[in-house]
Amino acid sequence: MARKSPKSIRVDSNVRCLRIYPIEGTSKSVKDLKTVGIKLSRDQAVHLARVLLAVSQDWDEVDVTGYRLDRRKTDGTYHITVTSFRPKE
Repeated sequence: MARKSPKSIRVDSNVRCLRIYPIEGTSKSVKDLKTVGIKLSRDQAVHLARVLLAVSQDWDEVDVTGYRLDRRKTDGTYHITVTSFRPKE
């Protein structure tokens, strides 16, 4: 088997979670909400941690966005994106 360098490591950026709170149909309005929550399985938590660790090596700021109203039909999970915004100089 050939040797591999760390540069050959790829991180799957398709992060999923079990649930994003507040759930759809909550009785409170968005302006009344003080917190948001993300429910992760063990594997999902490790996956998100790996993505955050990988991007934090190069990015100064990280945005994590959860799509709480966009449930995947095949497994019932929700999509989480990890991005960074860099203004044009």
